[in-house]
Amino acid sequence: MNKNFYLCNRKIKYIVMARVNNVESIYNEIVLLSDTERDNLFTRMKREFYQSSDIVAYTIDGKYLTREQYQKRLHVGIEQCARGECVSLEELSKELGYNYADL
Repeated sequence: MNKNFYLCNRKIKYIVMARVNNVESIYNEIVLLSDTERDNLFTRMKREFYQSSDIVAYTIDGKYLTREQYQKRLHVGIEQCARGECVSLEELSKELGYNYADL
């Protein structure tokens, strides 16, 4: 990994994690970045904005899913159920020892 890239990421993480009281303090932190670091910051912010605006669901481990990814997983699940590769909630609750009526 490039040393400058690593330092840039550290500064970006510092800015993001720093307690920001107002817009002026954000501006002052960004001004201190080099041109390359600032470009990297804005590129990452833009990427995050566009990704987050497309988020429609999250996986069990916290990763986001776009509408397209969510629909693909949904269709895979429907196909699995059509092939009989699924378990009903009632069967699952019996398997785990829960009372289905309590769910």
